[in-house]
Amino acid sequence: MSRARVRPAGFTLIEVMVALLIMAILAGLAFRGIDALARAKDAALASTDRTLKMNTGMSQFEYDMSQVVDSKVLPRPIMFDGATLRVARRSPAGLQLVLWTLQDHRWQRWASPAYIHMTDLTDAWMRSQQWGAISGSAVTVLENVDDFQVYVCNPATIATSGCSWNNVQSTQGAAPAVAPLAGTPASAVPVTSVQPNGIRILLKVPEGEITRERELPRFGGIPAT
Repeated sequence: MSRARVRPAGFTLIEVMVALLIMAILAGLAFRGIDALARAKDAALASTDRTLKMNTGMSQFEYDMSQVVDSKVLPRPIMFDGATLRVARRSPAGLQLVLWTLQDHRWQRWASPAYIHMTDLTDAWMRSQQWGAISGSAVTVLENVDDFQVYVCNPATIATSGCSWNNVQSTQGAAPAVAPLAGTPASAVPVTSVQPNGIRILLKVPEGEITRERELPRFGGIPAT
């Protein structure tokens, strides 16, 4: 009478290796899914943070523009050289010189202390010509900015064709001081600054173009002291 062979309890080495291989594959797939979720979360947080910074910066810009004055001691109420916008603005403690500038693909803001003497404001304007001298106290509003442009609304065109936005660096924002005689060369016609009705900025970022417009107050006069 033959006895049936009894198989030992447990798993063979091959079965264990197959099970480990399956678990390794499942673990790898799970890790990839978790990693993708983590990266998506990080990207969403970065986008939200960038949007908040941009909105905060735009709100500050609008407030600065709402307080612009003509100090009568700076060359012009609104100055833009292609990279840096300079304005004088009111503050509770006096007048400030405010810069909005693009440096190393970073949109930055710098503000001087508030002054009550115009000579101090003039000194701040002279010092601001050297970015290295004031950059340490500047605030980076937005990074990864490729271009920064400033335009003003020419009030002479509003009645007929609406607002005409001219680059601050152009000469279109000026009007003849007196009616020129026929045949007078354009270069010989004296011009006087015309206060713009509004200001527009344009930022070029990887996501596209960002624009913001703000109506300017009537500058009025600030007596020099």
